[in-house]
Formats: sequence, structure tokens, C-alpha cells
Amino acid sequence: MSLLVPGLLATSVLFASGICQLNAFKQGEIRDATSLLLGVLGCILAVFLVIQGLSDNGGRPTTGLMGTLLGALLLMIILGSSIKHPVNALLIGVAPLTGLFTLGTSVAGPVSSHMNPLTLETAVHVATSIVAYGAVAYAGTLAILLSWQHAKLKERPLTPLIAALPPLDAMEYLFLRTVQTAWVVLTIALVTGVMYVEDFWAQHLAHKTALSVLAWCGMALALWQHLKEGGVTRTMRKTAIGAAALLCVGYLGSKAILEFLL
Repeated sequence: MSLLVPGLLATSVLFASGICQLNAFKQGEIRDATSLLLGVLGCILAVFLVIQGLSDNGGRPTTGLMGTLLGALLLMIILGSSIKHPVNALLIGVAPLTGLFTLGTSVAGPVSSHMNPLTLETAVHVATSIVAYGAVAYAGTLAILLSWQHAKLKERPLTPLIAALPPLDAMEYLFLRTVQTAWVVLTIALVTGVMYVEDFWAQHLAHKTALSVLAWCGMALALWQHLKEGGVTRTMRKTAIGAAALLCVGYLGSKAILEFLL
């Protein structure tokens, strides 16, 4: 089955979601029902695209598929969090970014149809790894937004966009819970990788694992900084951003190099 049609449809819906939320924020509105509905629809289409792409590729993830799934996971977290916390502002960036991944996935197509199927144990590791990468990436995104919000709140008068953003304490609470969740899930992903992955060196996993361990240490350091300082500090935010960057380079970056250059 061709991924072009569902991919282009998902891209259009996700970009529309981000644009609708941006227009709402320009008018000083925190929530936009149309943007949320489009975000839900785009998330469903992105997940469908990933499922179909994995089926066409013998169960093996490509860079585009993993990017699409990571974007869908971020959308799920944002849409779920928006029920209790006004974090809809994140749709402005996350929805179009996911749309770019769906576009790339729909155009690229499957890489190979001559691969052995994944075992159950390896599938468990892959699933936990994807969730961990999504959670860490979301924590890094929140850290960037929090840092920008802290800087803009010092300016007077406040711009309509800043005034429409979620309250600072709600964003910090969401950021802290995301860091805690990301560290736990990333721990599970690393443990299952040690237990289930075979042919460690043959699968080009050494550099990816090293960067993942560094990212795990970064998230642990961010939590320690919170316990030490008793709040969401500037250092904690920078540490979380660094950990997210390491994980993105270790996974999507290295996978792209192996897939397109080597």
C-alpha cells in the first residue's frame, strides 16, 4: 500500500492544527477547539502511517517512521496534558514538526523487504526505546519553552503570546513530571537492550548506546538538581535540553547516517 496519500493527508492536517493554534494565540486565546480536533486527527493518521510503513518494511523502523512516531507520541502527551493544563501552545511547534516527518515518510517509502522479522523480546526493547525517546524529547522541548517563557516574563509590557501561554507553575510541574517519566522509561529501555539485543557490535549500536547512557545520566542529573535546589532551576532546564540533544543525535542522527550515507 502506498504511503503517499495518508502521508500527505496527515501532513496537511498537522500543519493546519499548528496554524489554527498560532492564529488563536495571536488573538490572545489559550485553547482552540479546531486545533485540538485537527491535532487528534493528525495523530491518528500519523500512527496509521507508522503501522503501515512498518508492515511494508518488514517490521523494521526507518528514520522517517521513527521521527513520525516520536512526533505522534509528543502529540499524544500534549493533547492528554491539555485536558488539565493549558499547554496547547506546544501544538504550534510539535504539530508542524510531526507533519514534516509524515511528509518525509510518505515520500521515502520502505527501505528493504528482505529482513528477518523482529522477535518479541526485541520488539519490547524497540517499543520502550521509542517511548523513552519521545518522553526525553518532550522534556527537552518543555525546557526550551520554559527558558523562553522565563526570559519574556521579565519584559514589560507582556506580549499577547506570552499572556496566552500556560501559567509558569503549571509548565514547571508538567516539565518535572515529564523528566521523571522519561528517566524511568529510558532506564527500562537500556535494561531491556542489555538483556535482549544480540550482535551488539554488528548492529552499529555502540555509539547509540553510549549517547543514550549519557542522556540517561543527564536526566538523572536534572532530577538530582531538582532535589538539591527544590525547584525547576535554570541549570536543570539546561541539563534536560542537553540530554534530549544527545538522545536525538544518538538515535535519529546516527540512524540517518547509517541509512542514507553508509
